[in-house]
Amino acid sequence: MKSLFKPCFKLICLSCLLLLAGCEGDKQAGEKAAQQPVPVVPHQDRFGRYDSIGNLGGKPVSIPGGVVFTWVRYIGDPGDFDSSKQAQKYQRPPITYQLPIDSFGFQYRLTDGAVMSYREQTEEDYLRDNETLIPVGKPFPWGYTIVYNIVDPHQPLNFNKAFTDTQEAKKEVWHFEYFEQPQKVHGLTFFKANNGIDPSTNQPWQDNIAGPDILISKNAQGEIKTYIQCDFVGDVQQCNHRFYLNYMPVMVDIDYNRIYLEKWQQTEKNIAGILDSWVVTDKGALIKKQAGKV
Repeated sequence: MKSLFKPCFKLICLSCLLLLAGCEGDKQAGEKAAQQPVPVVPHQDRFGRYDSIGNLGGKPVSIPGGVVFTWVRYIGDPGDFDSSKQAQKYQRPPITYQLPIDSFGFQYRLTDGAVMSYREQTEEDYLRDNETLIPVGKPFPWGYTIVYNIVDPHQPLNFNKAFTDTQEAKKEVWHFEYFEQPQKVHGLTFFKANNGIDPSTNQPWQDNIAGPDILISKNAQGEIKTYIQCDFVGDVQQCNHRFYLNYMPVMVDIDYNRIYLEKWQQTEKNIAGILDSWVVTDKGALIKKQAGKV
């Protein structure tokens, strides 16, 4: 009887250990499952295209798929032409409303503030304008817009240094200076290279590559929040317009025909409204009607 009791006792103990191990395993599996991010199902448009989601300026956003020109880049993504082994091994974290966006682009119409969206009337307008206006040199009403997310809390949200560096570089490389003009242009402080005169010929300055016109706008604290460089020679003159938003750390870069420079304030206001329309709740619920989505 004694010899039979020992094996039975050992068997009971082993069963208890296995049961405890199983319970512990189930507990760990449950905790691991709880740690896994909940799958995110982005919103769709009427064509079934999914929105691009992420975090922009500290806010969750849902950008209509038909609006995005090329693709959305996230912080940490390798460059388009990066063929290094590190880039090939890169695995992007799961895309959620908390994943920081690096940048993305879209087409904006200067005349009415519309956003170009593929398979919509705005795309037809964009293609028609490309075919009919550009070949004959007429003003093209669309501006290619890139939005950059500012994630470094130490990065100044102004162009003060960029403006100073540009002037210093022109002095060092091209041996000319920028001079502030006595009158503003559309409310912008206006600077011309060599004061608009070529010192070697005493004739109007004609180098639109080395010395574009510079126009800036400062806030009450003296920070340059709008920084525009424009060509001034030739039939088709272009402007590169950069500005920071007031309500989130984001920088916008847009190129357009100089004839639309007078709309610079409305352009900034409209683009800020477009980006704001894509802001959603932390869980991704829509708050406003999304610009560019029918």
